[in-house]
Amino acid sequence: MRILGFCLLLTASLVAADPPRLEPLSGAPPHPADNQPSADKIKLGEMLFFETMLSGGGRRSCGTCHKPELLFMDGLSRAWGLNESELTRKAPGLLNVGWQRTLFFDGRAKSLEEQAAMPLKHPQEMALNPEAAAARVANDAGYRKLFEKIFPGEPISFDLIAKSIAAYERTLVSYDSDLDRYLNGDDTALSAAATSGMELFTGKARCISCHNGPLLTDHKFHYTGVPEREGDSEPGSKYKTQTLRDVTRRFSYMHNGMYMRMEHVLDHYANGGAASPGLKAEISPVPLSPDEKGDLLAFLQALNGRITGVQLASPRATDVFGIKPQERPADDSKDPNDPSYLK
Repeated sequence: MRILGFCLLLTASLVAADPPRLEPLSGAPPHPADNQPSADKIKLGEMLFFETMLSGGGRRSCGTCHKPELLFMDGLSRAWGLNESELTRKAPGLLNVGWQRTLFFDGRAKSLEEQAAMPLKHPQEMALNPEAAAARVANDAGYRKLFEKIFPGEPISFDLIAKSIAAYERTLVSYDSDLDRYLNGDDTALSAAATSGMELFTGKARCISCHNGPLLTDHKFHYTGVPEREGDSEPGSKYKTQTLRDVTRRFSYMHNGMYMRMEHVLDHYANGGAASPGLKAEISPVPLSPDEKGDLLAFLQALNGRITGVQLASPRATDVFGIKPQERPADDSKDPNDPSYLK
């Protein structure tokens, strides 16, 4: 028995010591046992995702900040509030969100079903009590018919609304990237620059320490020395490692949209972060030449998926912002910080 116990401990330690690696993504996100999908439930969830009655003023929906035509982002560096003000954090994209273990940059929601109510209750996002939202839906004859078909005998509640929206959100996937094809055996899928970038990513640059697995995230929380915006979290706060899939398609980077371009993010990590006085980031400087940064960028571009028709078939969201999505800075922009829309 002692020998068996020792062997089990040795096996466990070897498994724990396995180095992080890159893995292809495929299939569909898992669904909770109490929220199995159906075509009707997914369609209902899509309708509710774009339903403006789920906001206090009847002007916003989930799709206002997560637009299908912008790959379920809002095209802004930071989210835009109800009173036409810039918020402290960016609106995260939703592609592959069904594989996330926690939601929001600080991980405060543990499931899509739990997450759904939080933007509603936020006074600067949708500003509506979830119970009031459920009552509005229950007063609509068309929705009553759909809910009775999908959830027979159950009264309309926000719990059922959240389950429907979550079922739809789990269909928003993006994979079959050049990296996926390479990892699945196509040696020609990556360019020479992207291959060099992958070697840097997994070696000298140490990106793979946190960005690994099928989603290119360790699902953990780290402090990487990103400056906080006034009114947000305390300096030194830790945030969830972001997935790098479709990373070069984003409109800003970091939890607060601090950087506008991927090149600025690479500079941030190469410099070892920008920790506040008295704090130490969990990263160390890694000197990178311009050519090495270019190769890393080529590899990151190889993480863009070939988007399926799910997104393309979704309705366009109603834009109620008093501003327009930003234009990216010119390639030669040296300003690491994005412009504020209030200026």
